[in-house]
Amino acid sequence: MVLLKFQSKILRALFVAVIMIGAVGSYVTSSLATGDTTASEVEVDELAQWGLPLDGGREEVEIYCSACHSLRLVAQQGMTKDDWDELFDWMIEEQEMEEIPADDRKLVLNYLSKHRGIDRKLKKN
Repeated sequence: MVLLKFQSKILRALFVAVIMIGAVGSYVTSSLATGDTTASEVEVDELAQWGLPLDGGREEVEIYCSACHSLRLVAQQGMTKDDWDELFDWMIEEQEMEEIPADDRKLVLNYLSKHRGIDRKLKKN
């Protein structure tokens, strides 16, 4: 029993390490405008460019996820709804994240599984 708990903690630590390595390895800046259009003439939704489009639940994702880390980290992930849910449980249990109210958690899970699910389309820069 103790061995199973230890293995579970190791797997969770490895999971987080893989996420962090992906975040560091994928950190890329992109240009804003092309042609004769200047940046001030173009209203850019930076989160949408990262793969977090304006949709129901994005505001909650911004509130809860950016409290601890960059939304770029969130945007780089691609997980199932169950994986996102398990990650939230882990962050609450192991990283002392505050519990997300049930209604907001449902919005966040639906948004992330829709826009940052395993079948997400990666934006080409």
